[in-house]
Amino acid sequence: MLSDTNQSPVHVLAGVKVADRLCETSGTLDVIFLVPAKASLTSGALHEALGATMHSKLVKGVPVTLPSGAQMRCETMKTLKWVSKPSVLIAIFAGQDMMDKIDSLQNLVAVVAVPWTPDAIENWNRTWSPQVLGKPTKSGKSAAPAIKLIADPIIEQAMKSLTSVINLGTAVLNASDDDHAKRILRILRSRNHQEPAENIKLWAIKNGWLPKAAERLETLAEKAFALRSKPKLENPAHAEQIYQRWAAAADSA
Repeated sequence: MLSDTNQSPVHVLAGVKVADRLCETSGTLDVIFLVPAKASLTSGALHEALGATMHSKLVKGVPVTLPSGAQMRCETMKTLKWVSKPSVLIAIFAGQDMMDKIDSLQNLVAVVAVPWTPDAIENWNRTWSPQVLGKPTKSGKSAAPAIKLIADPIIEQAMKSLTSVINLGTAVLNASDDDHAKRILRILRSRNHQEPAENIKLWAIKNGWLPKAAERLETLAEKAFALRSKPKLENPAHAEQIYQRWAAAADSA
């Protein structure tokens, strides 16, 4: 991620250079230059950043050959439906809606984010703890560890259990998976566990959930943790067995 962009054209060109280096080191042959809309590409800022030749080709839909040999093409939020070949993606003027779309795509070798403003993709940053370019680590200090999205270890084990059994390939939870999520959340609430629902959504996205399914899990978590009293469980003995497995897994983690 390129931080503190202040919408500077310099950072756009830096993003292209980073993507080119990633292609060179990984052997990737395709780069996607993703902009919010066609109007973003025709703006003066990108013309200045990319130079007349590269900008003209992207506007016309002609791929640009980068120094690594990779081919870079332009897509918009509307035109990019899927990624068929391993690709490096550059997210230009990125906002959270763009990053949510990117999280739903497959075949991405790497993502270079150039946010619209420094805090425009804060949730994505929390989810993935990306390398922030332009902020070198001070001598003698190691890089900051990845952010722990779920503080409660038992809730995290419960979410791992749920993730292992649901269908991660669909954007919408099917009825069975939805019910399973509700049961797990009710067990957690019955034992007085609490966690901000947004944290659970971000954890889910990082662990393979598609964004829409993760949003549904967030909604279910909000409802479960907002219950004023402990919910009644359908099979208390079985629920207790499940809970003890989570607790044991949390202790050994």
